[in-house]
Amino acid sequence: MRRAQKRPGSRSKTRKNRLGKRLLVIAGVFFLLVVLAGVFVSVFIDEEFLTAEIEKSINSKVEIGELDISLFSHPAEIRLRDVSLSPRDGSDTPAGQVPIRIEEVRLSVSLWGLLRRHLDVSHILIRGAKITSIYREDGTTSLGGMFAAPEKNRRKKSRKGKGSGLNVFEQEDLIATLGGLSIENSQVDITLESSGIRLRGTDMHIELSAIKIDPNKLNETNTATLTLEGMVRIDSVRGWPYGELYLTGNASARIFNPETGDAEPDITGDISLGDASWLNTEVPFITKAWKHLSVLEPLGIKVPEMPERATFGRSEAISAHYHLGRITVLKPLSIWVGDWEIAAMENSWVQTQTDKHEIKGELLASKNASVVLRSLIEKAGGFLPKELRQRVLEDVEKQMFRDGRMWVKIKSSGDFSDPSIRPDGAIVDFSKAGKKAAKKLLREKAGGLLRGLLEKKKDNKKDDKKDD
Repeated sequence: MRRAQKRPGSRSKTRKNRLGKRLLVIAGVFFLLVVLAGVFVSVFIDEEFLTAEIEKSINSKVEIGELDISLFSHPAEIRLRDVSLSPRDGSDTPAGQVPIRIEEVRLSVSLWGLLRRHLDVSHILIRGAKITSIYREDGTTSLGGMFAAPEKNRRKKSRKGKGSGLNVFEQEDLIATLGGLSIENSQVDITLESSGIRLRGTDMHIELSAIKIDPNKLNETNTATLTLEGMVRIDSVRGWPYGELYLTGNASARIFNPETGDAEPDITGDISLGDASWLNTEVPFITKAWKHLSVLEPLGIKVPEMPERATFGRSEAISAHYHLGRITVLKPLSIWVGDWEIAAMENSWVQTQTDKHEIKGELLASKNASVVLRSLIEKAGGFLPKELRQRVLEDVEKQMFRDGRMWVKIKSSGDFSDPSIRPDGAIVDFSKAGKKAAKKLLREKAGGLLRGLLEKKKDNKKDDKKDD
């Protein structure tokens, strides 16, 4: 008897069934591996393990309230809640205060690294942080030591600098893989110890992205992009309000010192100031600069009372460079106080560590105010003799007006909290200018008379020669 031949369609169907079974087996194995990986991770990677791993890397005491691990996202993610960090030895921490509290931390990590019980972090997201720090006169901060490697884990060859904070050579495993750091909905309190100023940033959003760092090639790869948004309130440590700055902008940053490996931010950026930004005019620099408008009184101009608040002028932005505590102005930064603009010019600087500063400044009246001031000057000039008046007014125009605006140059130096401000340039005094113009006019008239006498004498000599 002959066997019945299988149809071609039935063979194809059999092959598909076999392929389906194989795929099902592979999927089952994969699912089993994922489950086993999840079980492994959940058993061996817990709050205690992560606390120990973090405390191995930084000189801080770490507490984690809750841990959740997601293996099904790409990359894998670790979520930590109610995290706090404090100095291991308790220094620089007032009783009951924790320098860093965080509602949530999300770590994007390598799944393979987790299976090896190793944290390869590619991105860190921090939400709802409250960070408190003191900026000391020697340039160190109360938080710096918390992010240094523990003493027993420090590498001697990396400690060429102060060694008081985060060091790229000691944190190579973390920093080499980190591609970004984000901070959202957070609050930062910084006290500048030497100047007695407190900066409080609220609703802060900070993004450190495009991080390119190779610890073995710091001279070539030590860069990142910084994005900032938030409100910074400025107060005296005694409680006096100095102002509010609503900031948004971008900057480029070099993060580490290429020689020592220590964290040493070198930042250049343009930060826009929102329309609601303001400063209290009781800030010593503004108060003392305003008093120097009294130099206009000899021109017949009475300085008005200073208003309570100042707003920002010109570009309504801060273009500056920051390095080792020094903030250097790259483009004129100015504020409006009533009808006057007070500007800090390029290369003016403030040292946040020591409170020292050096500012080349300008006081400029608005165009409308300048028209009124010019008319007052011309009116005051009317008391001068007619033959002197024009000369004095021309000197005033040349020395004290620019682009139609009255202009007074100043210099400021010393402690920013108690600045020494002085005029930098000529201020016309009608009394002195009148005397100077009179002397000049007298010399010109005397010179003209002398020239006339000499010419007359020459003519007489010529006549005598003709008579001979």
